[in-house]
Amino acid sequence: MTRGQFDGWEDSPGIKGDNIARPDADGDYDLPIENEARWVNIGGILTSTSRQLLMSGGDALKGRMAGRFQVENVLGVRWAESKRASPVKFVAINNFMATWQVRLKFDESTKYGDTRTWVASVGANAGGIFHKGNYNAFPKFTVAGAMPGGYRLTIMGQVFNVTQPLISGQPHSIEYSSGRLRIGGNVVHGGVGYGFTPYVPPGAITALSIVPGTTGTATATLSLTDTYI
Repeated sequence: MTRGQFDGWEDSPGIKGDNIARPDADGDYDLPIENEARWVNIGGILTSTSRQLLMSGGDALKGRMAGRFQVENVLGVRWAESKRASPVKFVAINNFMATWQVRLKFDESTKYGDTRTWVASVGANAGGIFHKGNYNAFPKFTVAGAMPGGYRLTIMGQVFNVTQPLISGQPHSIEYSSGRLRIGGNVVHGGVGYGFTPYVPPGAITALSIVPGTTGTATATLSLTDTYI
């Protein structure tokens, strides 16, 4: 299979927001502008050694098309979750060659690259935390150990309080993109106290600490993925 058309992946996504003019004054009100979903058009030429294999390849292209979309080039590997957002146009030119074309939608406008990890423990902070992307990256945490009175995570100088007891053998998973705490894959409601869920901006270098709410010891493993727009 040979790739032909490929546009929208290397571009920045469209923007969305309201434009409201200031009455009796110059310009507009300063309102938020956000990124739209990402759209990618991709197509190419499919070749085969027989008509049967060619049409089988067409069936494969027209099947369920969803999941991780990954591109590797001189910048390395970047990926995002996508799904088919148009009919697959499949045209057999002859018994051995066909053209195909499809449009993909990426509900999240961001793209991702490599993931790095750091480990902090009580009294031993993790420093030099960064990512190589050009957009805000949300950290993920896995906290393991025993802290019956919960614990506090601090990153980017902001505190996140967990009131749920940490039990040995039942690690906590926390995603700052949603602020949710999970144990064994299940969301724990009411296990999080007051706190902040900061992102790590591009170019920033920060540190992570963990302290018990009362007593205990634990490790906090932070995962941070290069995030691009």
